[in-house]
Amino acid sequence: MLDQQSSGPTHHWAVRQWLTAAVVVALLAAVAIQASRARSELANIQRLSLGMLVSTCVLQFVSQMLLNEALLLPLRTCMKALGFWELYVVRTGGLFVGGLVPVAGGLAVRLAYLRSRGLTYVDFMWATLFSNVLALGAAAVVAVGATGVLWMMAGPPPAPVLGVTAAVLAISLAAVAVFEFLPRMTRLSALRKWPWLSGLSSLTASRLMAIRVSGLSLARHVVNFVTFGLLYQSLSRGPHDFLTGGLVYALTSPVRMVVLTPGNLGVTEWFVALVGKVLAFNLITGLIVAFAYRGVALVAQGLGALFGSAWLALGSRRS
Repeated sequence: MLDQQSSGPTHHWAVRQWLTAAVVVALLAAVAIQASRARSELANIQRLSLGMLVSTCVLQFVSQMLLNEALLLPLRTCMKALGFWELYVVRTGGLFVGGLVPVAGGLAVRLAYLRSRGLTYVDFMWATLFSNVLALGAAAVVAVGATGVLWMMAGPPPAPVLGVTAAVLAISLAAVAVFEFLPRMTRLSALRKWPWLSGLSSLTASRLMAIRVSGLSLARHVVNFVTFGLLYQSLSRGPHDFLTGGLVYALTSPVRMVVLTPGNLGVTEWFVALVGKVLAFNLITGLIVAFAYRGVALVAQGLGALFGSAWLALGSRRS
């Protein structure tokens, strides 16, 4: 009986893994088919010069620094001894694990390490939600601002773009409202069966903390906006491609917070390509930009982890 009960979750896990792998293969196969049908457009990848790739890699390194600090600030309210590079290296390990295990692989690594350092599950959930909610709000600010500037420069954007912009804004406002009223919501009897959720009601952040995390998140989104804009402009070279390409990032940034496949491989690329198609670009250009962005971000993350590991090793020797 016990063997049957233990084999049940294992079987469901295996089935989910196979289904996830099948989705990734299907999405990547669709990319390959699209590339084979547009070989002439695929040749535009040569326009991404080495200087451009190095520049975007540097931008992504800055973006990772900003992200790490935005995640570190709320965690330090519960773990004052947590170091910047310590968190960065743990996040990098979680990133690579998340590339193998979908949905919560990266979060699981971070949670396991921080709990071994004494952080509670409730504190971790609060800090993570706090950072992500403010990051979503910052993404909405960038999306609305870029849409407005593009409207003034090139005329009204397509209706689907306005719809996606409105949706991003609505989702961010709803997330902020839910997080703000969470302490009151946990008083409802229907939510009391989750102890970790009720525990969140006792955790609050100062206005200064919220401003600092929001500012860091906004700066990170602006850096990513510039990265996307440079990549799109290099490939298409139209008059407004920098601004339009950056807008593609702003409109698709919420998708990166919902991990459906390992590393969201295939999912993010197709969302970027489809949103870019609605705006001004062909599908293959969007796919090239999405994969190039993934590549420079991974290189920047890895270089930061190498530096962080060396810094931590040097610090341990000094102590």
